[in-house]
Amino acid sequence: MKAPTRTLFLPLLLAAGFAAGTAHAMPKPFSPLDTGMLVTNTTGDRSLAIGPDTRYVNVTNGETITFTLNGASFTYAFDAWNTIGVVDLSAIAPRDLKVPQVRVYIAPNPVSQG
Repeated sequence: MKAPTRTLFLPLLLAAGFAAGTAHAMPKPFSPLDTGMLVTNTTGDRSLAIGPDTRYVNVTNGETITFTLNGASFTYAFDAWNTIGVVDLSAIAPRDLKVPQVRVYIAPNPVSQG
């Protein structure tokens, strides 16, 4: 009676261990907080104007950028994880601001790289 129990239990134990081991290998969902934060009462290191033809912009990790579009502006301080190199502008913009489809490419900061 013990042999069938052991033969059924071992595959279940191995499957559970495999599932737990692969959970760390799977990427976690992206959060806009992983790229930095909106800041107020400050101007950025530089300004980027977003027009109707803008498809992408380039920033450097560690920069604070003031984005201007449609007569409105917001300032964002980039402090991205090393694994994040691109984010949609709409993911980091204030929720009440209508933002076109623009990709923000985040270059690593050469000062902080070792």
